[in-house]
Amino acid sequence: METSRKEKKTNGWIHLDPRTKLLILVLFSVVVMIDVVDGPALIIRIIMTFIPVFLVCLEGKIHIGARFTVLYILGMWLQSYTQKHIDGVVGMFLLFLCYMIMQFAPTIIMVWYCISTTRISEFMAAMNRLHTPQGLAISIAVMMRFFPTLGEEYRYVRDAMRMRGIQFGGGKVSRMITYRMIPLLFSTISIGDELSAAAVTRGLGAPTRRTNVCEIGFHKKDFVIAIVMFVLTIFYVYFSLQKGNVIL
Repeated sequence: METSRKEKKTNGWIHLDPRTKLLILVLFSVVVMIDVVDGPALIIRIIMTFIPVFLVCLEGKIHIGARFTVLYILGMWLQSYTQKHIDGVVGMFLLFLCYMIMQFAPTIIMVWYCISTTRISEFMAAMNRLHTPQGLAISIAVMMRFFPTLGEEYRYVRDAMRMRGIQFGGGKVSRMITYRMIPLLFSTISIGDELSAAAVTRGLGAPTRRTNVCEIGFHKKDFVIAIVMFVLTIFYVYFSLQKGNVIL
């Protein structure tokens, strides 16, 4: 039987249920499958893109939301400028780069939001409520911890190399690649083994049903955001198909 008690409150102003985040992520997966360049669908796509940015800011990570906003606006401006003024191979490369940013930015932002604002205990509790197979739930949980840990490890390697004067410029690019990438690759293997051992130690693979000490549940904010995203997705698909856009 699942037990629960209130965990320490998050620093943000709003904290969604993990199942709401997964639903929004699924909706964004539908959005990125349809390519739009103009019309009402593009406006809806931009609005949907900034919803996870807004949620990130409400979680107290305003600087991260600002970075995503600047990146997205810069991608839009560069795409428009390249189409009008830059031709040739350079123009094709810049358009491809802008296309990747514009096309996949909504999902990238939402994935980052889900990983950075969801505790593993909350995620596992949500998976238990959804009766998800343990193998799938454990794999996703390990992956959710892997990328933040890998980013932290990269910062450690970067600081160590900076202290030794190994960085971009000064004819040391090859040394930078060697001294940063190789330690990071070995750290990746170590991180994977450690996270797998931690999952087994916590009994994630046990045949019995796992208990949870975190409190999850749907609240008004979950229903409001889920309904808004669902309605926007329906309108996005409708306007896209009406204009003749194809699914990728």
